[in-house]
Amino acid sequence: MNPAKARFFDSEVESDWSSKEYDQDELIKIERILEAGSIREGSRVVEPGCGTGRLSLIIAKRIGPSGLVVANDISPMMVENAEKRLRGSSNVRLTWGTIEEAKLEHASFDTVICHNVFPHFDDKAKAVLKLRSALKPSGVFVVSHFMNSAGINDLHRKTNPAVAADFLPPADEMRKIFESAGMNVEFVHDDENGYLLKAIA
Repeated sequence: MNPAKARFFDSEVESDWSSKEYDQDELIKIERILEAGSIREGSRVVEPGCGTGRLSLIIAKRIGPSGLVVANDISPMMVENAEKRLRGSSNVRLTWGTIEEAKLEHASFDTVICHNVFPHFDDKAKAVLKLRSALKPSGVFVVSHFMNSAGINDLHRKTNPAVAADFLPPADEMRKIFESAGMNVEFVHDDENGYLLKAIA
């Protein structure tokens, strides 16, 4: 656990980026993320860095009662707010702590979605290995942001010392991280529509 980072995200729990409902442009991008992750009725999904549960709720509605979302965050305040938002969603399991230490059933999930969280993993290779182990054969791993990597990296650099070094690596480095974990990167889109990487186990 990185206490400084957890405290920073605790302090952001009521910020617009973490608490407000998605606007129409963001919902279009969310749909692109869900399509990349092949999220459908009955899907089993891991969502690290779930924040206040905005995306978790959308996924939960998409997968229905036969699916499962395991949503995780290092910020206790974010998890507390997610619990409120997701009250009544019986297909969501919320956990607090690092994803590296989370208990995830081996080879039992269809999709991992890392939305707005990948730069914040202190050991990205270790986090990817852990999440890869939870995926079924041919499972999908998605990394997404509403902004492109240049925008994300610049934002983090200026935001707070706790996240000032939390960057999205270049595409070639991302490919190496995922290939080392036994996945093939199908595509990396990094443009005016944001950032979207899809890898297959």
